[in-house]
Amino acid sequence: MSDLVIKNLHKSFGGRRGVPPQHVLRDIELTVKQGEFVSLIGHSGCGKSTLLSIVAGLQRADAGSVMLGGAEITAPGPDRAMVFQNYSLLPRLSLLANVREAARASRPDRSKALLDEAVERYLTAVGLWEQRNKLPSQVSGGMQQRTAVARAFAVGPKVLLLDEPFGALDALTRARLQEQLLELWSTESTTETVLMVTHGIDEAILLADRIVVMGNPPGPSVVEVIDVDLPRPRDRVTVIDQPAYRGVQERLLALLHADSAAAA
Repeated sequence: MSDLVIKNLHKSFGGRRGVPPQHVLRDIELTVKQGEFVSLIGHSGCGKSTLLSIVAGLQRADAGSVMLGGAEITAPGPDRAMVFQNYSLLPRLSLLANVREAARASRPDRSKALLDEAVERYLTAVGLWEQRNKLPSQVSGGMQQRTAVARAFAVGPKVLLLDEPFGALDALTRARLQEQLLELWSTESTTETVLMVTHGIDEAILLADRIVVMGNPPGPSVVEVIDVDLPRPRDRVTVIDQPAYRGVQERLLALLHADSAAAA
């Protein structure tokens, strides 16, 4: 089983030249089971993106461990792919070349035919095959983020890491990309697990199986983990009328309000 297991994780910043350390992540214990979609939500500064970066292997924890399928994560790897809020495309490469280069670099053993097939498959899935030869500067922000999503899936990761990927998009583009993400995740054979940072309560409920509510210091980093007991597929128009949706929404609002009041 390729479960993602986080044990006793701590991370601090600062602590030099008389500046007291800022304990961003405090004793995090969390298991994301293979095949789950888990959202991290909390106020700015609670450590959501830091946790995601540690899982990606981009930062090291001060203490504790992150294991994927029984192997400790100490560096970036092709079993994990990350989508950032700011697209992070290479500006001098076409959309196709951005996806192809990431897929080639992460899976050098893949044949050219399989590589080309993956690139076409995912650019088509996000509706950008016809735009494939354009540069990032020649397309909208929504198209750039769709390219970033296609690039992540083309790598063929076990775990997809999303750091507020839809935060800079307008509501209609965000809704369409959320649906494309769920479609790719539910039909893609290699990407089993998703861990997503979001500030959006409704987005978290719509997408996730469980929601991890994170809090600011000095309290615990993980305040509560909430199950989202809603069947899939979820229709965004009708799901908001279900009692389970309203129950999760009310609980999230209460927890986030309490954390905000405590930090004030």
